[in-house]
Amino acid sequence: MLQLLKSLRSRSRGKEITDADIMNWANRKVKSTGRSTQIESFKDKSLSTGLFFLELLSAVEPRVVNWNLVTKGESDEEKRLNATYIISVARKLGCSIFLLPEDIMEVNQKMILTLTASIMYWCLQHAAEEGEVALSPANGNGSTYTSDTSPAPSISGEDERSSLCGEISSLTMDDAASDITVSSSQCENEDTEIATAESHA
Repeated sequence: MLQLLKSLRSRSRGKEITDADIMNWANRKVKSTGRSTQIESFKDKSLSTGLFFLELLSAVEPRVVNWNLVTKGESDEEKRLNATYIISVARKLGCSIFLLPEDIMEVNQKMILTLTASIMYWCLQHAAEEGEVALSPANGNGSTYTSDTSPAPSISGEDERSSLCGEISSLTMDDAASDITVSSSQCENEDTEIATAESHA
């Protein structure tokens, strides 16, 4: 848990990450998809249904959740099915998972926090690796990746590439918690890669 929070801190440029920051990030992520589910704390009894986490996982990676496998989470058996599915989906994404279905069903505060922090860390790491800051903020989902993030071949050469890098540099992720921006060195690397690709074409 401490290592996970340390890793999150490094993703947020050394700023202290609090439980409230993690909860607010999760609520914003779910809200960004148009869903109304929100939590008030990591002790929120509504978490036992598993629906909030499934919506969060769907928000950070669209289409990862097969909603045909999701139950309403009303009975203990339905809660167990949802909790097991949450763990399966999170592991499939590559999140570090340390909890059991019972931890979700019983709303074990510490383990619920760890799960949320793990999803948050995966999302921020994935966004940085995929260059997600190049996406339009209007998208509302900083983790959706698309081939549109790679620039089209330049017709007018340097000027078009420079303006593209300028636009990318001015964008930040929709999530205030991440504070990830594209640096000019990344744009320079992109210029080099584009120029190399054009010379081979």
